Amino acid sequence: MELNLPIFDHLSSCQNLLIAGMGGGFDIFCGLPIYFELQKRVPRVHLANLSFSDLGVSYYIARRENIVILSDTLVGVTAKTGVFRGYFPELYLSQWFAEKKHEDVTIWCFHKTGVQPLLSNYRTLIEHLGIDGILLIDGGVDSLVRGDETEMATFAEDAVSLCALSQLIEIQTRLMVCIGLGAERDISYAHILENIAELAANNGFLGSSSLVKKMSVYQNYEDAVLYVQNKREQEASVINSSIISAVQGYYGDYHLTEKTKGSKLWISPLMPIYWFFELESVVNRHLFLPQLLSTETFSDVLAAVWTVLHHRQTRSRSRIPLS
Repeated sequence: MELNLPIFDHLSSCQNLLIAGMGGGFDIFCGLPIYFELQKRVPRVHLANLSFSDLGVSYYIARRENIVILSDTLVGVTAKTGVFRGYFPELYLSQWFAEKKHEDVTIWCFHKTGVQPLLSNYRTLIEHLGIDGILLIDGGVDSLVRGDETEMATFAEDAVSLCALSQLIEIQTRLMVCIGLGAERDISYAHILENIAELAANNGFLGSSSLVKKMSVYQNYEDAVLYVQNKREQEASVINSSIISAVQGYYGDYHLTEKTKGSKLWISPLMPIYWFFELESVVNRHLFLPQLLSTETFSDVLAAVWTVLHHRQTRSRSRIPLS
């Protein structure tokens, strides 16, 4: 059973596609089903992630231990990279590929910085791999905020990735995809749906597709998520755990991991749906990406975001009239 992707036509000319997690942590895992499906159709597909890990570049430079160092804030890790103490899901994902798929897959890791270093790192990686198309993946939907919502979840990292990619006009194919609608707290879902409607009106929404249990690409994805989450010092991903729970047919306040117990979840069939967008259309509707463009550090980003949040007008609160 195949994952029906509505973006095949947009990727028809791509020879080297980069799938990149845009918000950090386990975002790249949300792109794995697409990665497995596109391996059948695109000559070469690569994986990258905005990383929450301490990349320890100086440590690896000293040891030269099975790591590709393209800059102080961009490295490629493989299953052979070695022992690492602490949170590093990208490393363990490469180990999953080696152990379960017998494949040597490099996962490229962008350190969490401001826009300018991230933009420079994207250009470095594009040149290194010959990238001609980029698909940004968001676990959750806070990348779809435009800046005037009453609640916007943890959007800052996504905004940095969006801002950096908005400058890569040399790459013609730049798309964005979200999955996990309903898994985030502190976000105005009525506003998100309104944003999707406006993107659809402007031809920026490219369609949707859903994961189901019988898909081999889903089964590989689930196995990879659970493999990494069960490694030492790797915190469980709430969004990926919620997606898996939804695909397995759970509904409502179901908890796959201990991490979420004590909170209230709403697992639903909306969570395994992919929503695809033209990246430029999302960027054009965003209200404060220009304020992030000159940032160098993530502290700069937070300062710029704080200024925006305290000088903006918000849309009136709204609820979804489904019950």
